Amino acid sequence: MADVGPAAAFYRSLGFAVEGDDGYAWVTNGGEEVLHLARVDELYRASNRAVGYFHVQDAADWHRAWSEVGIGVGPLVDRPWGMKESSLRDPDGNVLRVGQNL
Repeated sequence: MADVGPAAAFYRSLGFAVEGDDGYAWVTNGGEEVLHLARVDELYRASNRAVGYFHVQDAADWHRAWSEVGIGVGPLVDRPWGMKESSLRDPDGNVLRVGQNL
């Protein structure tokens, strides 16, 4: 993350809990740690290829919740590899993908 504070606010807007400080934080869902946010001095958003994947029971619920926040969430698609998936990019260019087995 270029700046952990705004990143933490973004993840909170998605419904996650975030604990930590301006240099390092962790994101939790249902009391479980799911992501760590660390400050990176030389972050190039346009070429950032980092991805976090949430393997869930109901991708449609996650997609609906993320869509209600008003951010650019991709469509929920059945993939040929047997997953129903959707994705979004956080403000630092990290991709978050949510998927469930078909």
